[in-house]
Amino acid sequence: MARSRTKIAELARKHWCAPGEQVVWAVNRDAHLGSTVGATVTAPHVVLGQVPELHVADPAWPLPTRAVASGRFHRDEWVHDPAVWGWAHARPGHLAAHWADLFTAARDECWLLLTSRRSALVVEGGRTRPAEPPASGLLGHFRTRGAPEGPPLVTLWEGPAGVPRYTAVPLGRQVRPEWFVRIAFPDGSRFEFRDAQAERSVRTAYLNLAR
Repeated sequence: MARSRTKIAELARKHWCAPGEQVVWAVNRDAHLGSTVGATVTAPHVVLGQVPELHVADPAWPLPTRAVASGRFHRDEWVHDPAVWGWAHARPGHLAAHWADLFTAARDECWLLLTSRRSALVVEGGRTRPAEPPASGLLGHFRTRGAPEGPPLVTLWEGPAGVPRYTAVPLGRQVRPEWFVRIAFPDGSRFEFRDAQAERSVRTAYLNLAR
């Protein structure tokens, strides 16, 4: 199970941030991702490129509706499916598709961190190491105590804080829109994730960046 936002931000401040770097925003997903990569629509998203080997259990999330899973929707109607947390719009090889791959591989253990210096996707270091069988006896005890520990957080992707750009967008075809945070990359791709307080979240993040 993923840590809370407060705990992951504290872990980042202590062990991952550079001197003077401040955590502005920490986000992880609580439902599936979909994607439109080229002409291919997939929900849930299926990894297309290379990703690191991660050791994460599958969350017990309900699957997207049949209409969304089969691509039988118009434009942004997928936002009305509560089983979908976000969507990547990209061409093959573009950054939003790579983000979708990383979020999918790391499941609910992948965190988006925005700091005063960078945007990054991270996982806890233990998720990048194979699970070891339980040791028994005195020799096993010494092996466990002597095992090298990796970094508390491992960076899957990072870029400067100003790249990509974050905006709040109302999506959907109902009178009351669904609010999402849109992340726009320089290559023209975009990644959108659900946030009922998207306007406040983005405004607060950029106010903190300006300090």
